[in-house]
Amino acid sequence: MMKKTIENKTINLRYNLFDLPTAQHKAGLAGLLVMVETMRRRGIEPRPEISDFSPTGVTVSLTPGSLQTLCDDLFDAEIVEVKSKSKWQGATLKRIVDVMVEQGKEKAEKRFVYDVLRPKGLFLQDLFPDGNGAWIELWRNMLWSVLRAQDKTRNDYKERGRKEPSTAAVKLYSSLTKEQQQKAKGKKVTEGIAGSVFIGAQSKNAENVSFIGVPSENFLLHFWHIVALTFVPRSFTFERTKDQAGRIKWDNYGFALVIPEPSHLEYFLEDIVDVLQSLKTETSGRRPKKAIIDLHQEGGLEYLYSLTHHRSRKSYDCVNAVEIYHVQKQGNNVRMLAAERIVPDAGVLQKYEAVRATAMNPLFKRFYLQSILQGILWYQRSIDIMATYPVELLVYSQGKTPKNMHYFSMDASKRFHAIQEQLNIPEEDMSTVENQSDLLALRIHNLIRNYVRRKAESRSKIKLNELPKDSNGKRIYPKDYRDAVEKVCLDAFLAMRGRREHDFVEYFTGTLCSVPHYLPEEDYLLVSQTLINEPDKVKTLAMLAVSASSYLPRNKQDKQGE
Repeated sequence: MMKKTIENKTINLRYNLFDLPTAQHKAGLAGLLVMVETMRRRGIEPRPEISDFSPTGVTVSLTPGSLQTLCDDLFDAEIVEVKSKSKWQGATLKRIVDVMVEQGKEKAEKRFVYDVLRPKGLFLQDLFPDGNGAWIELWRNMLWSVLRAQDKTRNDYKERGRKEPSTAAVKLYSSLTKEQQQKAKGKKVTEGIAGSVFIGAQSKNAENVSFIGVPSENFLLHFWHIVALTFVPRSFTFERTKDQAGRIKWDNYGFALVIPEPSHLEYFLEDIVDVLQSLKTETSGRRPKKAIIDLHQEGGLEYLYSLTHHRSRKSYDCVNAVEIYHVQKQGNNVRMLAAERIVPDAGVLQKYEAVRATAMNPLFKRFYLQSILQGILWYQRSIDIMATYPVELLVYSQGKTPKNMHYFSMDASKRFHAIQEQLNIPEEDMSTVENQSDLLALRIHNLIRNYVRRKAESRSKIKLNELPKDSNGKRIYPKDYRDAVEKVCLDAFLAMRGRREHDFVEYFTGTLCSVPHYLPEEDYLLVSQTLINEPDKVKTLAMLAVSASSYLPRNKQDKQGE
């Protein structure tokens, strides 16, 4: 594996994807190759030499000089000034300045100026379409909050911030040389793996097993973050108010790191360069808009979608899987909140592509994407959400449902309408489990919608068919009718939420079926048999159908705005 020279040894490291132990190592190999390519594009020399390139393997040749250049670029950093509204405890204040802010009118406010160390990441700036913009800032935030959260782990960057050569190059060269020497003697060298380069690494785990690896493999762990993508899962709290609709307060919930496991180096390198160069630059606040997600699995799906979107071949031609690590800095510690592995699947990615570009309620998105990933029916994971979250978030109620979050009821309605369109398929295709389940969903939705309509007409004394229409042919719903629909839906939703099995069956047959329904015999048998054999399935679909029925579209003539 190693080739010797007399004084200035060239270390030849032969890597094979199938021999590397983890996805982080495999991504590290790809990240190293991407970095060397950006060094070539930027005219940086000397740089590591790449040879014997194949779909699954490559030889990386390192000299002391090229390794030094590599580490200097990898850990390059700078000191920049940051203005803060408040003083930082334990930090050295540089100066105080006045800035003009506009709050109705301009006024001066004090800002405290500090010098901070900031990684440059020039290898990523060379790829990101916004250069030194929101994506690189997100990468820096992740680096300082996750991989290098402790001050002692930032020494490599501190050296470069002082414009000194990186001593990491000397240490790495020494350990790689030692491995070479011991391997020639038939011996194996191992060393510890730091948490600053390997997600989840500990000095010893719960079973008292140390995290160790051979130096040539550990070397790769410095580069996986170059081909990983960082996402920001968001959480929310619901704040009720007395005089107006409740409000959603959004908050970031750590970082979701998506790490690929390449299976074909040539394809992956082409694809990931295209992905990084094509990242959307729109921002929401200081974050890239596309980096903000509602559940950590969404980051993995978005990564896989991006790979397939840029090439005619499928993503599983270049990756075996992606690993998602949801981590958050809590106090002085970095906590692992979740870890998951997603294997590319054409059916899953097709369903994700159908919804990714649309605005979606985070609760609806949560159960819908989880159901897709688990290969179960789209609504099966929804019952836990509908049983626990405030009803104002699930059933539309004017004056109570928050306006600053996409409505759950609208997504439920869109889903039932999508099923209606999908069921216009040949009769022979109706035998599949999914189509039979979708047929059941549609029949229950129609049944619930008919119940809500008739009860609302009775309460409001307004006939739906007698309502006027606007110039586009859409109905104009008066306030009394809207109020009646909301009241009927709210009562029905809460009544079903509080009932189980036999009690629900009695409510369904005695209340929801108390108004005339016109169902063909086959549809009647489908609903009744499912109600007897799987009442929870009918309950889930009925609650989703009530939510879908609670929101009535608005138009220009209807001034009862949201």
